[in-house]
Formats: sequence, C-alpha cells, structure tokens
Amino acid sequence: MIRAEVAQELRRRGIRVTAQRMAVAEAILGGHEHLTVQEIYQRVKERFPHITIGTIYNTLEVLTSSGIVQPLPFPRGTKYDTNMEPHINLVCIRCGHIEDVRDEEGLLQRLAQEASHCSGYRTVSHHMDIYGFCPRCSS
Repeated sequence: MIRAEVAQELRRRGIRVTAQRMAVAEAILGGHEHLTVQEIYQRVKERFPHITIGTIYNTLEVLTSSGIVQPLPFPRGTKYDTNMEPHINLVCIRCGHIEDVRDEEGLLQRLAQEASHCSGYRTVSHHMDIYGFCPRCSS
C-alpha cells in the first residue's frame, strides 16, 4: 500500500491520521512480512527516534480493532498479519518464518461454517496455522 492509500484507508475506517500512526501503518502494511511489536518499533524508530513502544502498542490496537491487522499469538511472541483474506499460515518451527498460502478453494470458509453449524458458535473470524520447516531450515 502506498502512503496516500494508507491514509485514505485509515480515514475511511474513522481512524485519526497522525504522523506516528502513518509510520506504524506503513511499517506493517508495506509488505507481506509478519512483524513483532519490537520489529515494528525498530522500523518506526528510524523515522521517529522519540516514539515510545506504548505508541506502537496503542496504534496496533487501533489497527486491530478496525480490522486492518490481525494479531497472531505464537510461542515466540505475537506477530501481526496484514492479510485479512482467508489463508493458511505456514510457520517454521526452527526460524519462525511465516508464509501465507491462499485459500483459493474456500476450504477454510467451509470448515468454519461446518464448525459453526456443529457447535452453535457464531464465528467472526478464522485463520489456520500449519507448523513445519521452511525450505531453508529443512535442508
């Protein structure tokens, strides 16, 4: 997402646009990485040396509650996912790398519907994690 698109999306969702929020949003929305709070903080700190980790957490909370990012709690710490489409996260148990796999056949949606039907739950979101070794770590 380019800067103007990020600002427009934040405004569209009713989020006040500030320089710090823009920096956090750009750091996390700039690619397909799944970043931790510390990684986001390090990237934003390059541009805003006086930003606090609290500002990063607060901004991530705003982005999460507005549906722009999704926290992914993992044993090595929470990472933030910007891919809000149904997909599978392939997680390397050695290096922690996460790769997204699109759900082109709609399998996750059907699985969520079946789980909802069987349990009576009203589902609001879903994601799936599969753990293994990435190509680099499996060699």
